[in-house]
Amino acid sequence: MVKRWELKEKNDRAILGGKRTPGSGNKWSAPGDIKSGDFLVECKDTEKKSYSISKARWTKIANEALFSYRLPMMSIRIQELDLVVVAREDWLRILGKK
Repeated sequence: MVKRWELKEKNDRAILGGKRTPGSGNKWSAPGDIKSGDFLVECKDTEKKSYSISKARWTKIANEALFSYRLPMMSIRIQELDLVVVAREDWLRILGKK
């Protein structure tokens, strides 16, 4: 049986045109869940009513993205709500406003 997080990663990968990182989360040498041309993506899926992002978690993802020459992104599904989190500075750059 396919798990929810596996479906989330598969859908995110298809949307972003990226590749799944084998063993992500269990090896320091395999950061992020998905690598696309522009982003290193950490995918999270929860059935709970909320999901917390700490500064430490974001800093870890941002540092991993920096070393892979990509922008950090979190793709989070809270129940059936899909969200994408990027740093404001990166978002403004994407919009061409910076």
